[in-house]
Amino acid sequence: MNNTENSEDEIDLIALLKSLWLSKKLIIKTAIASSFLGVLVALSSTVVFTASSTFIPQTSQAGTSSSLSGVASLVGINLGSSSSGNEIPPSLYPQIIQSIPYKRALLDLPITVSSNKPSVSLKDYMLEKDSSMGFVGTVKKYTIMLPFTILAAIKGEPNDSSVDFSSNMSVSLEEDDLFKNLEGMLSLGVNAKEGFVDLSFSASDPLISAIVAKGAQEILQKSVIDYKIKSASELLTYNQKQLDLKKIEFDSLQNKLALFKDSNLNIIDSRFENRLNGLEAEFGIVNAVYQELAKQLEQSKLQVSRNTPVFSVIKPVTIPNQRSAPQRSLLVVVYAFVGLILGCGYVLIRKPVAEILKEIRA
Repeated sequence: MNNTENSEDEIDLIALLKSLWLSKKLIIKTAIASSFLGVLVALSSTVVFTASSTFIPQTSQAGTSSSLSGVASLVGINLGSSSSGNEIPPSLYPQIIQSIPYKRALLDLPITVSSNKPSVSLKDYMLEKDSSMGFVGTVKKYTIMLPFTILAAIKGEPNDSSVDFSSNMSVSLEEDDLFKNLEGMLSLGVNAKEGFVDLSFSASDPLISAIVAKGAQEILQKSVIDYKIKSASELLTYNQKQLDLKKIEFDSLQNKLALFKDSNLNIIDSRFENRLNGLEAEFGIVNAVYQELAKQLEQSKLQVSRNTPVFSVIKPVTIPNQRSAPQRSLLVVVYAFVGLILGCGYVLIRKPVAEILKEIRA
């Protein structure tokens, strides 16, 4: 019984291979046509250049904890980071580049293509590029994207008149479109095990991709530094303000004491001594407070410097010489393989489908 079933399966497999062999011309033609389609897609696809950088954020961790983490990693135990509460771990960097303030700062990044042309912001550059692609975008809108265009027309465009764009909480439709474009162009990867961060930016111009990648790295690092030194900077500002106020009082008392001494050079009596002692005591108190505030100010400056994170750049941004996309040869191979699969599938299902339709009609 089993031998009979195996024989039937063998005969079916041979029949399938035979049908594929007999229709080999159709399959080859389908693969060739699909390959030509792949060539057209590869040639019409926009060339993209990607500039990237790799850096390591130096966190303020104790040496003992670092040693302990290194020993624990040898046995496969991850103790995590022992960073302070006011420190942003690298795992949160992707959240920073997704935030609205970061995207707005990146859109305001000045771009200088050449010395003969004035610098423009990344926002203006992207808007100008979109307008130059207006014809292609219009054709795409009313051909490939026609169903979505009709659906958008039925739903209607959102009204911006009720939104106050002067507020940081609101995002205009233009900004929203630019933010979506940035998400497809800017990429950030964090290697938690090795502790390094990869940041890259893709654009059709290699120089633009390098300029924006460098600016994106600097904006990200500045955001991390500002958050890390926020408390120390606020304390520094407070101490500076108090020192300035106390210096006014210090100078006033110093001038008052000098004027009193100059006005009473030849007078020696108890009232003069009492008044002089009172002024000197008051001046001594103010002087002591002033000196203490000056010490606190210097300590605050040191604390700001101590809390400022250091980023070690492993691979700086360079202008790419080779495109990162499209991979034209791979596209042609993929399209050829898909055409081959479609041709084989058509040959295999053509006869069963014809029989099913014949039975339905009968």
